[in-house]
Amino acid sequence: MNNNRIVLSVAIILAVACLCLAVILAVSGGVFLLASDSLNSLFLTATPTSSPPTVTFTPEPPTEIPSPVVSTPTPRGQGEKELPAGIARQMDRIQEQVASIRSLELPPTINRALLTVDQLRQQVESDFFKDYDQQEVEDDVRVLAAFGLLEPDFDLYSLYLDLYTEQIAGYYDLETDEMFVVLDKGFSGPQRSTYSHEFTHALQDYNHDVRNGMNYNEDYCETDSEYCAAIQALIEGDASLTEQSWLYLYGTDQDRKEIDEYYQNNDLSVFDTAPAFLQEDFIFPYRQGVDFVLALFEEGGFARIDEAYGDPPVSTEQILHPERYPDDRPIPVDLPDLTNTLGRELREMDRGVMGEWYTYLILARGIQQAAQIPDDQAALAAEGWGGDAYAVYWDEAVGEPVVILSTVWDSESESLEFYDAFKAYGTASWGNPAQTSGTDELNWDSAGDGASVFIRLGAETLWVIAPTGADVQLLVQALLASDSVGAR
Repeated sequence: MNNNRIVLSVAIILAVACLCLAVILAVSGGVFLLASDSLNSLFLTATPTSSPPTVTFTPEPPTEIPSPVVSTPTPRGQGEKELPAGIARQMDRIQEQVASIRSLELPPTINRALLTVDQLRQQVESDFFKDYDQQEVEDDVRVLAAFGLLEPDFDLYSLYLDLYTEQIAGYYDLETDEMFVVLDKGFSGPQRSTYSHEFTHALQDYNHDVRNGMNYNEDYCETDSEYCAAIQALIEGDASLTEQSWLYLYGTDQDRKEIDEYYQNNDLSVFDTAPAFLQEDFIFPYRQGVDFVLALFEEGGFARIDEAYGDPPVSTEQILHPERYPDDRPIPVDLPDLTNTLGRELREMDRGVMGEWYTYLILARGIQQAAQIPDDQAALAAEGWGGDAYAVYWDEAVGEPVVILSTVWDSESESLEFYDAFKAYGTASWGNPAQTSGTDELNWDSAGDGASVFIRLGAETLWVIAPTGADVQLLVQALLASDSVGAR
């Protein structure tokens, strides 16, 4: 569920050399986790400190270095440090180098400042999360728990707060066009590399109007999170390759030594204890995003990547399978309003598109380790994804969720492959299902706190969870009668 990611781009210090599903030297990246409606007010580009994928490519020779832009410290917030003259000069030089690598026009001004880790935590808590209230936190946990990705009592707010404080090394705020670098130990190799990544975001926004021209903003992402997940992967993959180029072309031996030391001593305890799906989702824009932009780079260098901003990817399916970009577009799927279907109050908490990526995560990275099916099986099962729609309600009367996921597959054989994978997942989660003779229908009377049914209808599948088996049947009947399910 792509809307249950934080709309926040966090600059991660990645490892450099190559990036794919296993980056290995050291560069920085920016994570743009999309969150549900409740977290969609958070918008920046920053840098976590975990190490992703490995990609090998030959950077393009830089163009002529452009004239430097006017760069000024910004006073936003409380206690940000003004830039020392020596650091400001280094940043100016990195900006020129990055612009020459990308052959993009420099913005007329760059507002930038330094933060300590303590100031960062205060800013995360008082600014980025200021609109994330307790009801929204509770609903996010309920939605993720309903899909088997979190425990129902998980403290999601504290994890986000700790994770962003631990992981962020720098960020570019898309809403205010401000650049921040978290600086407790000087401006050495890790910070210089991070700055090259984050400045790439400033170039992207100025040259391609990412926020407004490409609709990469909180309002649009609330309505089309699958699209925004794809855009996030494009911009973070691009910034990561640019950063790798910068380190290869302009990084010093001292930079590389300091980056190596940084990784040897880096504390990733919060990230390492995060739920499995969140760890994977946090790195998605870097690992899979780099794979996607690398495929474009191999077609035509950075110029080909720039073209993608004019015709952007629209789904995680295209990111996972670059050969399907730009022609293979999602099939629209609609779900009716089921608020009054059970004769008692249902409160809608979330609806949107799951996408291929989250379909995979549910099968392979659920909170129950025993129910996680093998990666290759989960990836193959999700790969035939054609389009979907999901909705999650809260049954106020019994205090349990109601879940609907309707998915259209590329073919009947693809839907059968997913049916088999889901049967393995469901059996590991809730035990052996009851099967309706002559149909592809799986029933579980006890699926967590409720009942569940999974039905295959030709090239479509339907998954419903509700408090009782009778509730499940009422929902299925309403969905089939609406022509939104089983009509293809």
